[in-house]
Amino acid sequence: MSWTTQLWNKPILKAKKKTVKKKNLVRFKGADGVISFIDQDVGEIHTRVKKDFEKWEETCDGLANEEIGVVGKDAMQSKGVPKGKLYFDKLSEHLENHVTSGASRTKQAKYAFKDKLEDFKRLLSSPDELITDEDLEDVKEFTEEIAKFAGGELDPKNIPFKVPASISPAKGGGHEVDDWTTVHGHYRTPLYVEMREKVKNSTNELPAVDSEWYGSKGGNQKPPMHQAMFANSTKSKGEGTLITTGLLGILEGFIEEIKGGGIDKVIVDFATSGTGIDMDKKAQQLASFPQFRNHVRKLMNSQSTYGGGNKANYIVYTGGPSRLIDNINSKPFDVTTTSASKFITDIGGLENIVGHENIKTFQIRVTASLINRVINKVMREKNKLEAPNGKPFILSTAGGGRKYEGKTWSVKFKELMAQSKIKKSWVASLWR
Repeated sequence: MSWTTQLWNKPILKAKKKTVKKKNLVRFKGADGVISFIDQDVGEIHTRVKKDFEKWEETCDGLANEEIGVVGKDAMQSKGVPKGKLYFDKLSEHLENHVTSGASRTKQAKYAFKDKLEDFKRLLSSPDELITDEDLEDVKEFTEEIAKFAGGELDPKNIPFKVPASISPAKGGGHEVDDWTTVHGHYRTPLYVEMREKVKNSTNELPAVDSEWYGSKGGNQKPPMHQAMFANSTKSKGEGTLITTGLLGILEGFIEEIKGGGIDKVIVDFATSGTGIDMDKKAQQLASFPQFRNHVRKLMNSQSTYGGGNKANYIVYTGGPSRLIDNINSKPFDVTTTSASKFITDIGGLENIVGHENIKTFQIRVTASLINRVINKVMREKNKLEAPNGKPFILSTAGGGRKYEGKTWSVKFKELMAQSKIKKSWVASLWR
């Protein structure tokens, strides 16, 4: 079985799962339904690797026929061409199909490698595509499969070709091949060309190729296919004469660069997350996170969070930057610890997003229902019940904001309510 037959015999990657699209900030829905908007720090990586890939693709598509030492499709016009034998002009066509044999292939095998190239190209083609850990694993698997072809019999530089070793005049006129030898990597040696011209009487024969394209098995030769696959990679040091960086080098570069990627910004948006989310659990997560908890307490101790006059102990949720929800929803938090990144990852369900271990800033967009639950945990359950004016602060009804019976803080709350000189009948109706 030829190396190309084995290359195309099985899909190199799993079927690509549906990708997550973004415009500036990615809208991402976690497993538990929480919506987040993500600015993934991969723009420069996309730009650099995409440039290398496009150059590789354009070069492979542009190199053809004499430039890579093949006759190409013109050979189909020659006498004695085996039935079913296929010839290709472009280096890209050789890469995507086969170069040495007309071995039969299934439709799936025929297009497997090309499909995986398209998957990788699609991953690079738009900075509006969120890269997941699954994407990265697919690229790693693709990289490993390509790397396996290097150095052994599957390496294009080790493809064997029988070529003339010597040519001499034949009895009765003409010339004949005296001896044959085997070279690896490419067949168009000077003696092969001489044979074609003197023994086969071929005219307009292509010239011999660069002597660095063929040699002994396992040698240092770098024919076009080898360069297209391995130039400037861990399997073939240095740039090729035709291809600056081969496919393996590009894949390896992508993996190496993505390791340093992170997430510039995450907005966990409960305001647009819809129903079906365990808000009590989310409130506990938020209440347990020091940065968020401390900010909520700071706001609760600020008179600007409340109304005026006889409403000075009533929370005002919206209507300006000093109001509770408006302030929280616009507040950016810097991430300075790994535990903070983990918190955002957990609450947003971002564990499969590349860079989730290195989040730089985040915001939390809350609803009245959610923030009231948080306030109950960070304030009332800690017996912090008073507004800056000394009266018990009053929440809205959302999320159980006005329920107090059976709570650990209910006794103290009732005392404060009594002290605030609010009519008992009105209080009873307020909290019912």
